[in-house]
Parts: sequence; C-alpha cells; structure tokens
Amino acid sequence: MTTTTATLTPRTQATPVQLGEQLVQLLRAADACTAQVIARDPGVYGHLRKALLELLRTQGWGSTQADEVITAVMMDPSATLQGTMLILHAPVVTRKMAEQVRVAVCRQFGITPDAPPEHGPDLRPEWDDDNHQWVITWASDGWTYTFPHGGEDENGCEYPEVPLPPGVWVERINDFAISVNAR
Repeated sequence: MTTTTATLTPRTQATPVQLGEQLVQLLRAADACTAQVIARDPGVYGHLRKALLELLRTQGWGSTQADEVITAVMMDPSATLQGTMLILHAPVVTRKMAEQVRVAVCRQFGITPDAPPEHGPDLRPEWDDDNHQWVITWASDGWTYTFPHGGEDENGCEYPEVPLPPGVWVERINDFAISVNAR
C-alpha cells in the first residue's frame, strides 16, 4: 500500500466573474455530453445553468437579463461571460441603492429607518417582474401616491418631496409597493 501526502496550496479569492467563467465552461461541457442524464434540464446541465443564473443575480442582474447573457454566451463558443455581460450590460440597481430609496421613504414619512419591517417600509427582491430587481413594500395605505414628489394624502397630511439617489427612479406598483429601477 502506498501512502500519498497531500500538499496544501494557499487559496486565492475567486471573483464572481471568474466563478462564472468556470461555470460557463462546465455548462458547455455538460451541453456537449452525449449522456442525456448529464445534458438534460433538469440534470447536471440544468443545475449548472441555475447556479450561473443565481451567480449573475447576486451581481445585480435580473432573471431575464441573466438568462439572455447565458443564452448569448452559450451560442458563441469563443465568447466569455465577462465580454458578453459587457455587451448586454443593463443598468443595475444595487441593494445599497435600493436601501437608500427605502431610507428616503422613511424620511418622507417621518419613520426611523431602523424600524422593523412590520412598522415601516420593507426592501425586498422583486417577486413578480424579472425586469426589476427591488421593491419597497409597506402596509400603510396610499403612501405610493406621494413618494417621492411629496404632496397631500387623502387625509390632508402634507408630505415633503425627497430626493432619490442618483441613477434610480421609482414606479408605483399599487397602494402598498413601488419598484426601484435603474436610469
């Protein structure tokens, strides 16, 4: 019996783009595999594609945009993920930008930004529309009519206009929610 010794090499920090490039290579290999248990979706191919979609989503890409990037990079065997992302780059609203909008909502309505979600505006990933990344919800009725431009609500309360962070605009979804969008 032979004994082997493993040598530990120091780990390096891989960037999300580097991980994405590796996932693309694995996805291409799974796609080219003749064994259908690997090449089908769901299967290894499907799991790799979902992992790549999630990786792109953590980088601020909406599901639809991320799917377009993956489709484009898979159609061109010489394409890189980073190059394809640059070509198809769409404006992105980061969590930090969306949080700044939530704080602006709190400021307009005189609420402490540290209030628990059940007592004030709550920032959530978009649940219904893949073209948007973030929504702000709040059970207070009708607040979306005065945010961010200010004005008077149906009870006669006057609210000031509040500035939005650079690079974003908001869209009213209903009485209880707005989407935060990139300019």
